[in-house]
Amino acid sequence: MSTPLSNCPCGSGRSFTECCQPYIQGKPAPTAEALMRSRYTAYTLRNIQYLIETTHPGQQERIIQQKIYQQSTGTLWQKLEIVDTEAGIASDLTGIVEFKAWFKESLSGPEKVHHERSSFLKKEGRWYFVYPGMALIKTENVGRNDPCPCGSGKKYKKCCAQSN
Repeated sequence: MSTPLSNCPCGSGRSFTECCQPYIQGKPAPTAEALMRSRYTAYTLRNIQYLIETTHPGQQERIIQQKIYQQSTGTLWQKLEIVDTEAGIASDLTGIVEFKAWFKESLSGPEKVHHERSSFLKKEGRWYFVYPGMALIKTENVGRNDPCPCGSGKKYKKCCAQSN
């Protein structure tokens, strides 16, 4: 039996079992930030399945085909810093989390930082990461004049519909 991590890799200061583990095991993250932290932890654990499952359903097939997450399997994640959040609380449908994630590409390599402002959407009570620069494949009945499910604020026909 594995022992619980004393401090969660996400840097919350809480134990892994009290922090990210419940989300990685299937409990919906209550906020966009909680999902961001659990995704970072999944990267440290090399839990590719969780990363796929928590990516917006309209992007999952594309990221599987492109093997996006396999590119980071050798990365040594060092720490996570949440820089800022916009919306993304339990009552919201969209949110943005700005973060910095420090990593090394090898034990002896220099430490680098990945700085990103990530978008998140809540769909059917679950938060999802929206992969930047990748259109969403229509996964629900969205009319051409409905708001785009990617959260851009544009109509579907002027946003992701143009990429499909």
